[in-house]
Amino acid sequence: MRKLTFATMAAVLALGGSALAKSETWLVTEENMGGIKGSQGNWHVDAEGSKVSGSADMQGGTGEPLTYKIEGEVANGVYTVKMTDRSDGKKNCVWTGHVPSGAGDQTHGLIGYAECEGTKLIVRVSIFGH
Repeated sequence: MRKLTFATMAAVLALGGSALAKSETWLVTEENMGGIKGSQGNWHVDAEGSKVSGSADMQGGTGEPLTYKIEGEVANGVYTVKMTDRSDGKKNCVWTGHVPSGAGDQTHGLIGYAECEGTKLIVRVSIFGH
């Protein structure tokens, strides 16, 4: 019986890789390092295995829209995500996010820094599947 169960699980994993893909909406806030809110909105994320990709639909502090593409991966609980084609002109942005580990204000979701050419942002994420 045990062999049959393991064989069935192996077949499902081998043939159903695309069945493991999922789409999520991540609620995101970007802040400039000076504490000024940069933007907030959604990342529309497609996750398959360790890979993530999608797009951002954000709104800046003065109401202007902000859009960009995201692509990256997760390894050992750490997300590394490139944010490209940003409508605000920021270049070479890479976010490294992880589950909060300290005793700070954020106790769930993901938090980390995005290093961009000439600037650094703190990015906070709450994840909601749909």
